[in-house]
Amino acid sequence: MARPEVELPLSSLPNPGLLPVRLPNGDRIVLIRRGNMVTALEDECSHQAMPLSAGELLTDGTVQCPWHGARFDASSGACRQGPATDPVATWVVTVTGDRVVIGARQSTP
Repeated sequence: MARPEVELPLSSLPNPGLLPVRLPNGDRIVLIRRGNMVTALEDECSHQAMPLSAGELLTDGTVQCPWHGARFDASSGACRQGPATDPVATWVVTVTGDRVVIGARQSTP
C-alpha cells in the first residue's frame, strides 16, 4: 500500500457513525464506522455538494444526505436513492488493531 495520507485511532470514530476528515491534500472525506469495519467516501453529495458527514448512517449500510435524502452505499459510493444520480468517490481504508489508515482515492463506481 502507498504511504498513508492519514492514520488515526479507531476509538476516535463513533460506532456506528460518521466522522469528517480533511486529508493533507485538501480532500474532504467522511469515515463511516460499523463495528470494526471502516470505509471512506467523498464528503460531498453528488446532487448539490452538501456534506454527507452531516447526514446519517442508516441500518441498510447507506449514508443519507440530510438535505434532500440522497443515499450512497457506504462501501462502494454507489448512489442508492435520488435525487442524486452519480456515485461519490471512495478511499482505501485499512483497520489494523486500533489504527485506521486512509490510503489512496479509488475510482468511482
